[in-house]
Amino acid sequence: MDFAEYISTKLAAEILGVSVSTVKRWVDDNILPASKTPGGHRKIMVADVIRLSRQGILPVGDFSKLPLGTEQPEISANIGISAENFYLALRNQSPLSCINILMSAYKTKMSIQQIADDIVHPSMARIGNEWKDGKLSIFFEHCSTQLCLSALIELRNTISSKTNRSGPLAIGGCISKDIYQISNILVDMVLLDHGWQTVNIGSNTPTVSFIEGIEHYKPKLLWISVTDIVDVDGFILENNLLFEKVCRTGAVMVIGGQALIPAIRKKLKFHFYGDTMCHLSDYIQKLYPTVELPKRGRPHNIQ
Repeated sequence: MDFAEYISTKLAAEILGVSVSTVKRWVDDNILPASKTPGGHRKIMVADVIRLSRQGILPVGDFSKLPLGTEQPEISANIGISAENFYLALRNQSPLSCINILMSAYKTKMSIQQIADDIVHPSMARIGNEWKDGKLSIFFEHCSTQLCLSALIELRNTISSKTNRSGPLAIGGCISKDIYQISNILVDMVLLDHGWQTVNIGSNTPTVSFIEGIEHYKPKLLWISVTDIVDVDGFILENNLLFEKVCRTGAVMVIGGQALIPAIRKKLKFHFYGDTMCHLSDYIQKLYPTVELPKRGRPHNIQ
């Protein structure tokens, strides 16, 4: 259940509750990015409309009016947006239902951090506990994990926007021998939804690769997702070395993950630790606040 990638100025105006001329002025003022067709008509990315509306840069939009992309399979509209239903979709190996729930949640104005904390994490934690208790085979646990990851990638494609090219840059990934990807991609998506550029290095990333990434990209933020630690003492040592490298470049280091229990965390160096994606969202909004809410008509010209 994907959205059409582009919409017209007329539909954008309807979604945002303003006139078409207002939308065109926002485009001319470089507030709402747009491209032009060969015939000279403006086309606006759905991702930009959603993101700017969520951030308060544009009026609150009625996303229920967004059209679906072409050739999308018909999915029942009766699937409720909840952790329970997402869990059932994963357990029943229903990829379309998984995508439908996440897309519907976003379309009904749930933030990425809320989707992560209230839908994805509870569902995957429940599946993980069932595997640990012997109620679920490793085969179905792996299948559920891959379904969840695939649905998140679909949602990430929806929120991706060319306007993220002007935001601050963040890079990150999972530590060496940590193969878990879901929390990592959720961090990437929260940053992306707040207007950051992101470079997701991925899972099982050695410290030397993080350092290489810092030297190459010179990011404003480095995130480290820690779901599993094989060598605790080695991780602590490398974390502190990496923190020093981050500080020398003027960036900030953000860490999180279920493996960071208090006994380990107190030995680490970092600028921010978060238990939830909502915590991360609050922190990065202070680092890179969005512009003030514009007037209902013509907003301020944003340079």
